[in-house]
Amino acid sequence: MSPPLPQSPFSAAAPLAAARRWFQMGDRQQAAQLCQRLLAASPDEGEALHLLGLIALGDGHAACAASLFAHAAAVCPGHAQAHANRAAALHRLGRSGDALAACRRALALQPAEPVLLHNMAALLRECGRGAMAITAFRRLVRLAPHNGAGFHGLLDALRTSGELTEAVAAGRALVALHPALPATHGNLGILLQFQGCPDAAMRCYTRALTLDPEYAEARSNLGLAQLLTGDLAQGWSNYAARWQAAGNSAAAAADLRSALPVWDGGPLGGRRLLAWGELGVGDEILLAGMIPDLEERGIACVLEAAPRLVPLFARSFPRVEVVPRREPPHPPAWPDDLGAQCALGNLGRWLRPDFGAFPRRSHYLNADPHRTSALRARYRAMAGGNRLVGISWHSANPLHRDFKSAPLILWAPVLRLPGITFVDLQYGDRSAELEAVRRDQGVPIIHDDSIDPLSDLDGFAAQVAALDLVISISNTTVHVAGALGVPVWTLLARQTGFLWCWFTGREDSPWYPSMRLYRQGRVGDWGPVFERVCRDLRDRPAAFTGEPLR
Repeated sequence: MSPPLPQSPFSAAAPLAAARRWFQMGDRQQAAQLCQRLLAASPDEGEALHLLGLIALGDGHAACAASLFAHAAAVCPGHAQAHANRAAALHRLGRSGDALAACRRALALQPAEPVLLHNMAALLRECGRGAMAITAFRRLVRLAPHNGAGFHGLLDALRTSGELTEAVAAGRALVALHPALPATHGNLGILLQFQGCPDAAMRCYTRALTLDPEYAEARSNLGLAQLLTGDLAQGWSNYAARWQAAGNSAAAAADLRSALPVWDGGPLGGRRLLAWGELGVGDEILLAGMIPDLEERGIACVLEAAPRLVPLFARSFPRVEVVPRREPPHPPAWPDDLGAQCALGNLGRWLRPDFGAFPRRSHYLNADPHRTSALRARYRAMAGGNRLVGISWHSANPLHRDFKSAPLILWAPVLRLPGITFVDLQYGDRSAELEAVRRDQGVPIIHDDSIDPLSDLDGFAAQVAALDLVISISNTTVHVAGALGVPVWTLLARQTGFLWCWFTGREDSPWYPSMRLYRQGRVGDWGPVFERVCRDLRDRPAAFTGEPLR
């Protein structure tokens, strides 16, 4: 009798190829069934585990997918895609740190793979490791110089870290790769505007609009650059395109108000105008300076404002009905006699078409006189005859804070000047910085726990009004001071090209006659700014009167 034939070893090649075909054709069920049969015969078949992980991930089962990818990577340690896809699954689960570790293992196996490098850089940014992310993006664009996504990631990471010169270079490289793509020109324009180059930015926006006349974000940013450079008529008109820009959170609010016609700048036949805020508190205070213009034109107004501004606005505009803004807006709650509506940011088109249209009002907001008097008396008693100067040095705005903020340690030459007692106007908890200045500089700064700018703006206005002078970076503090007519010196970083309201080349503000502007000459260099502030505090008595310093 012949001996039995030896059995052929199990081969997964054919079933795996079939499973991949089903998966590529979109039939995940058939692919999964084949993989499960394979695993029944060979539980450690790495490719089958990996394919099942892809199916689970595609079906939204990220935890199951992460487990399958981990098993595949355990049985096949050299399986780079298993590590990479495990990173993707972990990221979906919100486990960014674990995802980063998995991505590193994948990159160790395929160090020149562009997709892995991009994912690694993105995860590093998400984990707050900006410098490492920039290094990864730089490596990516060196290895893959035609990788547009890599340049886009690099320029965004560089912009966030304040490295605008290199970010602009990355933006130009992206434009060279995709010259017919409007967004590349628009994004380069944004970088140039942040860098303080509005003319170059406007050329980019114009090119983007030539390629796509409906590109709302480019038109809106063009409007901001035109406002910044003093072309107010064109600027207001183009800035109105922000309502059509993707991702504009205020656009939904504008839609809800669309039942009322948009004001065209003309009379309303006895009906009232609904004017409503759309931006931050500082912007609302700035733009509310146009409310008295409406009154002078005989246009009655309902002003819808941030709730914490209502007490201050109601006192300051007694003939205006001031109502708290609710989100989302509630049209049924609006009065019946409204004839039109206008966002505060659009009033300028009709009321500030050029610099000649700015009135020379000393102030338009009024703080509570009783609180102001009480605070001033208390601070004067603490100051012992010194002048009272309020200071603020930090911005919480995520787009601008790293550029605008001037750390308190840099204020040391100012804080040591004799004859002045400084009052803390900084919102948020900055107790550690205040204590460091008291300890290291020997300068006690008055901090008033009874005033919280974030919750009690009316009290904050009284605090500001109690002072002789305010010195601050560009934040809500300077808008409050300027609108109250308190002498205020605003310290401006060079990289704040989107803060259009300070315009260019001016040391004064048409919005606030009591304001003087101190501009950085070089990016990040606050030294000369504080030298000028010290000199003016020492040598110019007009600092404490609100008179222009020429």
